[in-house]
Amino acid sequence: MAEIAGVMKKAGLVWLAWDGRRPVPAWFATVEGQYVVLADSADGAEQPLPGLAAAPAVEVVVPAKPATSRLASWKASVRRLEPGSDEWTAAAQVLRSERLNAAELDTQLERWRNEADILVLDPTGEISETAGRYDAAPRAEAPVPTRATTRGKPPMTLHRPVRRRPKLS
Repeated sequence: MAEIAGVMKKAGLVWLAWDGRRPVPAWFATVEGQYVVLADSADGAEQPLPGLAAAPAVEVVVPAKPATSRLASWKASVRRLEPGSDEWTAAAQVLRSERLNAAELDTQLERWRNEADILVLDPTGEISETAGRYDAAPRAEAPVPTRATTRGKPPMTLHRPVRRRPKLS
């Protein structure tokens, strides 16, 4: 468990795979030594992790900072926190403070109570990959279709673009 805690300190995002699905990225927070993720349960505005709340187990892949390799991979059981419980409230407060680009802060906790699941990833102790013990399976996959998009076309250039190279000497 100390090895898992060591690699999780270095991560702000993990890849989760469950029920034979392809891995999906998920941000997480550490709450009193437990790893919690916020999963959308009502097709709302939170991170889509469909079926994770009902999954008995999940594989957690911790990426290295350059995001081109992985630090470790470990197995966890999934436990859903009951909305309104003391444990849920503590986890929600930590997730709220670490949430980037949050909208509607005044109604965020109420929205999470109604439209999202806060899930605890409890390590089972099984570490499938770590430094020096990686499998040789390729992990590259095509991007999944998503509703996320850019805001539109890039802005139009209002000035005349430079057509010639400036003299250097």
